[in-house]
Amino acid sequence: MKKLNIKFNKRLLRWGLLTLIPLFLGLGIGVYFSVVSGLPPAESISFFAPPISTKVFDDEGNLISQFFIERRELTSLDRVPQYLKDGFISIEDKRFYSHWGVDILRFFKSMLINVVNMRIVQGGSTITMQLARNMFLTMEQTIMRKLKEMALAIRIERAFTKDEILEMYLNQINFGQGHYGVATAAEYYFNKDIAELNLTECALLVALPKSQERYSPYKHPELAIQRRNLVLKKMLENKTISQEDYDKAVAEALGVVESQKEKRTGEYFLEEIRRYLELKYGPEFLYRSGANIYTTMNTRMQTIAEDVLEKHIVKLEKDQRLPYQKAEFDSIGLADTITAIPYLQGALILLNYHTGEVKAMIGGRSFTQSQFNRATQARRQAGSAFKIFVFTAAVDNGFTPTDIVLDLPIVLEIPGMDSIYRPSNYDRKFMGPITVKNALKHSRNLVAIRLIRSIGPELVVSYAHSLGVASPLLPVVSLALGACEVNLLEMVSAAGTIADLGERIDPIMIRKITDNDGTLIEINNPLPERKISPQTSYIMTDIMQSVVNGGTGYRVREYYKGTAAGKTGTTNNYSDAWFIGYTPEYACGIWLGYDNNDRIFRGATGGFASAPIWGDFMSRIDTLQDKEFSRPSSGLSTASICSQTGLLARPSCPDVIEQVYVEGTQPTDLCDTHVFRDRFHHLYEEEFEKIDESIIEGY
Repeated sequence: MKKLNIKFNKRLLRWGLLTLIPLFLGLGIGVYFSVVSGLPPAESISFFAPPISTKVFDDEGNLISQFFIERRELTSLDRVPQYLKDGFISIEDKRFYSHWGVDILRFFKSMLINVVNMRIVQGGSTITMQLARNMFLTMEQTIMRKLKEMALAIRIERAFTKDEILEMYLNQINFGQGHYGVATAAEYYFNKDIAELNLTECALLVALPKSQERYSPYKHPELAIQRRNLVLKKMLENKTISQEDYDKAVAEALGVVESQKEKRTGEYFLEEIRRYLELKYGPEFLYRSGANIYTTMNTRMQTIAEDVLEKHIVKLEKDQRLPYQKAEFDSIGLADTITAIPYLQGALILLNYHTGEVKAMIGGRSFTQSQFNRATQARRQAGSAFKIFVFTAAVDNGFTPTDIVLDLPIVLEIPGMDSIYRPSNYDRKFMGPITVKNALKHSRNLVAIRLIRSIGPELVVSYAHSLGVASPLLPVVSLALGACEVNLLEMVSAAGTIADLGERIDPIMIRKITDNDGTLIEINNPLPERKISPQTSYIMTDIMQSVVNGGTGYRVREYYKGTAAGKTGTTNNYSDAWFIGYTPEYACGIWLGYDNNDRIFRGATGGFASAPIWGDFMSRIDTLQDKEFSRPSSGLSTASICSQTGLLARPSCPDVIEQVYVEGTQPTDLCDTHVFRDRFHHLYEEEFEKIDESIIEGY
């Protein structure tokens, strides 16, 4: 009976083994395939590249910003201090160079400790396993993720050498505050190149990945020192440093640089760059490629622009007692790109019109509160600044600067509507017969209306588009007074075309783009295109110089004494204040207004509110104030003209100017208004000579 039971038990055992072995084998295979399914193949591991921040440089090659998901700068292992390598190996994986991706002894030891404590106290991940998790897996704490981590670590060990794995690991680690990789961390915490770190600094970097927030040297310096000293103790135990090194290092302070909230210069400029890159190349390129973006921004000029614009707006708010001040609104902290901001806004564009490079851009007073760019995205009525195009079209089509036009009332019927249009001048006064030059100098609306009626609104629209305005324009008579919506960049670009003797260059904000290895991706070198004749351009520049020298833009001269030309712009109800001007080097535009088109204040003209900002800014950045505008080598002639009649001046004319003309268009008749004064002048001279002779004889 006993033998029978033994036989039966052996059969049962054999049957059980035959049944369970395939079952466990199948279960094991199932688990294996569950683990390895979805893991990247060995070849994709070889091509893995961590996200690298895209670097943005100014026009002098200085790093000014970065676009990133993870701010990371890659470095090679041979540039990493030995202390840093030894520190990570000592604290994270002391048998790194001897295991095959998984340290079995450490793994089971950590499992036992965690079971005893009923919580995760110690991790069993090797450096390779951590790299696998950081590269391809999530941070969820599950058995399946741990198994995937181990399987992937083995694949990585088969694909790379130990030094390659360590290098990737050091470039992958999160050091907090969005900074990844040892090179980035060295720069952020110590303002040092990675190769310059000492033992104490290396130990602190090794301490941070355990918990970047808990061991932050800025928030919790005591805990950071404790963790750093633990790293040093492990290095001492592993005999990578001496007792003397240890004693000296633990006594030292953390040595981190002062933590400062990053304030970027030219935030609206940089946002334009970001939008362009994302639209053209996609977010993957923008945030992960490590490309180098070489912009046209001049950091010095941009900084000055921001300071000057804000200073003048604050002064206007104070002097005019405007209802909202930026300082009072800061606490609200809006970040909506659409919501109208209640306080006074300003925008500025500085353009080198010879190259097309935008050197400075301001789209608003606070990028934090509103990312809406009022220099490029906002379309506002240009007011009298649009007269630039009316007068350019007139001069290019037969009018001369000294032709007489009427500054008198005019009433127009609106076609198709039972109404009339009564334009008026800003001051509600009339100057009567006036020269074309003086009409623009004093921004006479009624003259602009007569000119656009003479040459046709369609022609003015054509000139505006040709010179640089891209916004849609209606060919109506009121266009002469700026009853259209344009943006600041268009206006500055168009003024730059006139300044550059009629050659237009499309504005650019990026010089070139290279990938992480320096390979050229994009280069911008726009070629000039002739839009109007050099002669017409020079005459318009001469006319617009008078705007600054005694015209509506005279307040420019409170600050800027150099060569300048420009035009003021003011809209109905004083809701927009413009000044568009240029020097022999730069074109610059200023706009002020409220987002909701409210009145700035009564009397807020472009000449009063914006021209001083322009003058102050240009006085600080223009180093060539004695330079004159370029003059065409031929096709022009100059004559002495009576400024009142526009005819050739007589000796007795009270105000004589030297006026430039397209050759052959200068007047040939002498002034007929001051003829009597001329005869009286000669008679007076003869009598004076007689009196003088009699005095001499009597003497």
